Amino acid sequence: MIERLEIRSFDAEIRANENDEMIIEGYALKFNSFSQSFGNWREVIAPEALNNCDLSDVRCLFDHDTSKVLGRNTAKTLEIKVDDVGLYFKCYLPNTSYAKDLYESIQRGDINQMSFGFFVAENGEKWSKDSNGGYVRTLTAIKKIYEISIVSVPAYEDTNVEVAKRSLENVQKGFEREKELLLLQLELEKYDM
Repeated sequence: MIERLEIRSFDAEIRANENDEMIIEGYALKFNSFSQSFGNWREVIAPEALNNCDLSDVRCLFDHDTSKVLGRNTAKTLEIKVDDVGLYFKCYLPNTSYAKDLYESIQRGDINQMSFGFFVAENGEKWSKDSNGGYVRTLTAIKKIYEISIVSVPAYEDTNVEVAKRSLENVQKGFEREKELLLLQLELEKYDM
């Protein structure tokens, strides 16, 4: 299995600190919250998905730009913790022009969305059908979170969604095979009577 970095974005809770310090905090991801639709499927993160996740070196970026590092947990400028809601973060912003601009935009409410880059663990996903006939990908084990990003426009990059699309195709084929086997079994039972 080839590991590919996946990126997901969603509306998040980001708050700017009320005092003079440039501190932002909120949730980089939330458990049991559905993603936007990716066409015929959506995604949800199970509460156990981060149980064995590697969070040893996570960066907080602006718009996934690695040249705009806002904090890093190894430098103690980014605090992250898993709780009952999801992945909580608190970031102590640097005294840079891009961080000051971002902080102002968050305070005004212009920017309020998060994204994160991650690797799914082997067998770390389950697929099911919802009541509308669409598919739901449940992430049950995330291997590593590489970065969290404050984003101005959430972007679902096609290359990153491709990994899950291929997985969905396999699930759809599996559902079709199960359906064919069930029909065949019912047909055989009819002749056994």
